[in-house]
Amino acid sequence: MKSREQKRQSPVRSSYASGSHHYGRVFAIESALELDYLNLIRFQRQAEIIVSQPTHIEYVLNGRPRRYTPDFLVVEDDVRYIDEIKPQSAADKPEFRAKAEKLTEIYAARGEVFRVFTENHIRIGHRADNLRFLAPVLDTDPPTDEFETLLNATAIRKASLRGLSEFLEVIDIHLSFIRRAVAHQLIRCDLTKPWCEQSFHW
Repeated sequence: MKSREQKRQSPVRSSYASGSHHYGRVFAIESALELDYLNLIRFQRQAEIIVSQPTHIEYVLNGRPRRYTPDFLVVEDDVRYIDEIKPQSAADKPEFRAKAEKLTEIYAARGEVFRVFTENHIRIGHRADNLRFLAPVLDTDPPTDEFETLLNATAIRKASLRGLSEFLEVIDIHLSFIRRAVAHQLIRCDLTKPWCEQSFHW
């Protein structure tokens, strides 16, 4: 079986190429929703393997031969997930539900788990916006030295964006540290809230 050719499938559909040093590959992305999904998977860092548009399968549905190429293959804890990214409006259509049910059966027989993600799973609150902001620094080195300086400089382990920014200036740490530290989960916050309203803890 062959992998899907990396090309546009529609004249009105966008194509993206998103690289990850951590996963050592470039991903073919066909929608902004797929890119938001990929940002989430990359940020979580739970997947051992991510492959975009992996090997297709051929099957029969309602007496007709079909061909299906997943959007992503994700391997976590030795479990192989076959992920389809769809707008909720498309996922709610009876034709897609029938297709998803069939694909669930096919992949289960192969020892794999078929999953469907919509914007309701991916774009919770402001999380997708924040992950787009963090995405460019996901592959940078973790700012461990700066983090150690922060830990040694104060016993406080929680601050607002403004409070943390002001304290970093006092201890001579560049403000970009916040973005990098959140991207590497040294500092945590509720990404579903707007960035300007964040409360950080570490």
